[in-house]
Amino acid sequence: MNRCDMFERLFTSVLAVVQPFIIYLLYGDDRAISRAWDTPLQPLFIITNVLVSFFFFKLPKWRIPATLLLLLTSFSVTDHFVLHNIFAILFFIFSGVSLWSIKKFRYYLGIFLISALFLFHGLFWAETWGIITLVFYHTHLTTYRYLLEKRK
Repeated sequence: MNRCDMFERLFTSVLAVVQPFIIYLLYGDDRAISRAWDTPLQPLFIITNVLVSFFFFKLPKWRIPATLLLLLTSFSVTDHFVLHNIFAILFFIFSGVSLWSIKKFRYYLGIFLISALFLFHGLFWAETWGIITLVFYHTHLTTYRYLLEKRK
């Protein structure tokens, strides 16, 4: 992995983490992150999800979550409420399955599962916790691999 790849991944990670907070700060809508579809932040929602999917597709154990993320992005919550939500639920389930199947940094699965507790505070916060956990895992893994390659 070269520096440009590292920068792209870190940029995508930062974008994925700040997106929910931008949505919340600008619109105060804490029902679900997908509600950004009905705001001028729709391009941010689409671009962030496409970039994250792009990087997930590069990782064999993350191809199902990548596909589900693209599908939930393709079917707006406004026009395809049920289908969008099915893809969203499956995205988080299969992200958990992917975390369960990994060998390095498996403790992220426990941190990810804590997001279910946030459902008592609303779907938005559960999604945000899950996303932040996924970003921290992938950033940790990317940094780890980058440093290993740099040592060689």
